[in-house]
Amino acid sequence: MRTALRVLALLLVTLGASPAASAAAGDTSCTRCHTNPDMVDANAIAIVKAFEKDVHAVAGLSCHDCHGGNPDPAMAEDLDAMSESFKANPFAGTPKHGDIPAFCGRCHSDLAYMRKYQPAARTDQLQEYWTSRHGIALKKGDPDVATCIDCHGVHGIRAVADIESSVHPSRVAETCGKCHSDPKRMAMHSDPSGRPLPVDQYARWRRSVHAAALLERGDLSAPTCNDCHGNHGANPPGVEDVSFTCGQCHGREAALFRASAKHSAFSEHNDLLKDADEGCATCHDNLGNVTLRSFGECVTCHENHGVIRPTVALLGAVPETPCALCHEPLEGFLGDRFDEPAVRRKNFETVRDQLLAAAKAQNLTGNARFDWLVDQAQVLPFHTTEPESADTLRAKRPEFARLWEKFRIGKTHYAYTDPATGKEVSVPVRSCVTCHSEVDSAGLKTSVALMRRMHELTSAVARAERILLTAQRGGVEVRAARTALDEAVDRDIELQVLVHTFSADKAFDEKQKEGLASASTALGAGQRSMNELRFRRRGLFVSLGLIAIVLVALAMKIRDLAPRS
Repeated sequence: MRTALRVLALLLVTLGASPAASAAAGDTSCTRCHTNPDMVDANAIAIVKAFEKDVHAVAGLSCHDCHGGNPDPAMAEDLDAMSESFKANPFAGTPKHGDIPAFCGRCHSDLAYMRKYQPAARTDQLQEYWTSRHGIALKKGDPDVATCIDCHGVHGIRAVADIESSVHPSRVAETCGKCHSDPKRMAMHSDPSGRPLPVDQYARWRRSVHAAALLERGDLSAPTCNDCHGNHGANPPGVEDVSFTCGQCHGREAALFRASAKHSAFSEHNDLLKDADEGCATCHDNLGNVTLRSFGECVTCHENHGVIRPTVALLGAVPETPCALCHEPLEGFLGDRFDEPAVRRKNFETVRDQLLAAAKAQNLTGNARFDWLVDQAQVLPFHTTEPESADTLRAKRPEFARLWEKFRIGKTHYAYTDPATGKEVSVPVRSCVTCHSEVDSAGLKTSVALMRRMHELTSAVARAERILLTAQRGGVEVRAARTALDEAVDRDIELQVLVHTFSADKAFDEKQKEGLASASTALGAGQRSMNELRFRRRGLFVSLGLIAIVLVALAMKIRDLAPRS
């Protein structure tokens, strides 16, 4: 989709435009007047200045190529330079709002013309635009709808690859948000069903896993607005299109979902909800959501713009504390092999109980307590390193950060600031129990089974990680054991993908057993490494003892041999 963005402007490599061409483009009847402070205001001069770095200027084009007129510098003081009767290039002036797409399309829809500047240029942007919500609204006479210049700018258009471009991947969401986050502007519009358009999309997207990848890690392949909605042909995906839209990147998850019983159940519910006056409450006594009118596949669980990092919270059946996922193996799980040593277990229970007492003192319960403990876990001394200075924060230890990320430990809520009210909004993560709240429901049982199997594997991997880390810090080589541990982590990640089957049987169960086997191998290797470390330490103590004895004996011998006075 980003390729489509690249061809709206004339993208010649900057070095390919000769200084002579640039100079010629800058000296025209237009610039002679529009850079003269005695003739025009500062705004007009700023426009010419901004145009110097415009992609059109880089390609050797100038004012008259868009606005028409006679560019001959000798015509600078002659108003005929702006004559509509100038046959070679009639003066067009500034286009009206409704004429802008066609105005830009004069060149950008002309394949022969565009190929002179970019051989692989697309020329269907204008055609796509008229199929978009923007284009359809413009044809209906909407004076406020976006056209080419609202997204790309006017006289300072940059190449898409330019970080200063308004359509650079890292700035697309910000550009869309200029309109779609403006409550006053959006108040004049509605969706096809007549509902007012929301204005919190950008605010929620900024909290998403997609925004984190794009803006924090600099991953330009991470999705932004145009990857899901399109660019020139911008349209929101329909309910039946969502899994295909998300599946452009998340192909395996989409395929598993479409093959699951959940996919057909969503389709059946969507048919029922079309005529349901009270939404879910029409059939379900314990649900009061009267606004829900469709199950949009992926977005039902993950939302659309606020796609936060998926965590175990999505399963809903989370343990009482996040600590349990790594430090508390389930009762009866693989015997006592994965149990912690008594001293370490005692230390963990002491810290856990202190945290629970602090949470109780703040009257925190349920999900609020779980979320608070998630925050506390990320600043505990044994999970973090000392800050380099008083101005820096504690950072997660590499091994803890790795497992925290891989195990998808996170909160049950996220927050953003609503631009319509300026207030912070707390949004609960949509989990299995959001819909499957009945105690004996099949959905809740599946949620519990999925969570239990993932808990078993995460606690096994974490136990193996801790013993390997202890051995490694003692100087024992553990690379071979880490290979098995990495395999267990990989199986855990596969379980997260297989959640989209909505079944704890067959494939899910097999992958979990593979992960447990790898974790068991890593743990066994870790225990052998610890035995080796203890043997080394005992050997060291024995050696030091023998050396001490020899030194004492030598000192006594030297004293005996010393001449007596």
